[in-house]
Amino acid sequence: MNIFKALSQGDGIINETNVTSFLSYIFNETNEFSSSFLLLFLEQIEKQLNDYDLQNIINISGKNYRQRINDFKSKYTYSAIPEYRLQKDVKIQDVDILLTISEKISENDCCYILIENKIKRSALKEQQCAEQYMLFNEIEDFQENVPVFSILITPDIDIFKTMIERVIEENVRSVWLKWETDKDISIVDLFRHLIKLEGNSEISPIDNNTQYIIKSFIDYISTELSIKERANNFSVAGSKIVEQAVFEINGDIYSLKRFDNKMIRLFDANDEMTDESVKPILRNIITQYKLDVNLERSPGKRKNTQTLGRDVIRAMNNRI
Repeated sequence: MNIFKALSQGDGIINETNVTSFLSYIFNETNEFSSSFLLLFLEQIEKQLNDYDLQNIINISGKNYRQRINDFKSKYTYSAIPEYRLQKDVKIQDVDILLTISEKISENDCCYILIENKIKRSALKEQQCAEQYMLFNEIEDFQENVPVFSILITPDIDIFKTMIERVIEENVRSVWLKWETDKDISIVDLFRHLIKLEGNSEISPIDNNTQYIIKSFIDYISTELSIKERANNFSVAGSKIVEQAVFEINGDIYSLKRFDNKMIRLFDANDEMTDESVKPILRNIITQYKLDVNLERSPGKRKNTQTLGRDVIRAMNNRI
């Protein structure tokens, strides 16, 4: 069973907070990955930066990954804090992950990495990464004159280009990484490389259950997130839209979509699947539009979301 796909079924959903938590765990120094994914991540950042070489900041050596990991662990320590709040006076910014790398002996910080994760085009905030970087430099919680990197992780769609352009104007140490691309430089590719290194005994063994979770995450990103972001005809777990209806609540336009596996999903004006629970929305639609839809199949037996959603879609489309 793919736990990520399972959690996204029915009225469930995988959101940015869930993905951030997973990434934060992968980065965390206390887990079994022993810096292996972090080194792959840093290498990817380094490839995309020209004049700001990470090797000048984090100096590690070794003929293979095992030696590089051991050298890194002997010299550095690091932490990954999810949902880190930056605040000064009335200014507030929440960084999805604050990654701090420090020298083990001196305990001086080597660099700070501000990671912003997006999985939906509707989450675009053009100035967000730039504002995070500027606020980070205003607060006094961190050592001065330590390099700060801004990392934006998004689906491979052009709408996020303006977001990375805005932060590059403020911070030249900014990198745009994609969840998955055709160019072998994505987050999914890093996870595949991690599994390959473990299979070749080039890094410490990864527990079988953890391997399965990573593979499930790869599969989820590759099949679900990519399809939702790249296709105009959205699918859910490979299903096709069979019925839909458009409605307005509090001035906002939404659409209800029913798929051939009977699932009901709610989409916003940008055709993005929302995080909201569907059933309360269905009841609101019935009340607002005065639809002739019964909440019960029979006395004492309420309709499930799938049945109620089907009836609401049909009632909306049959209005005169």
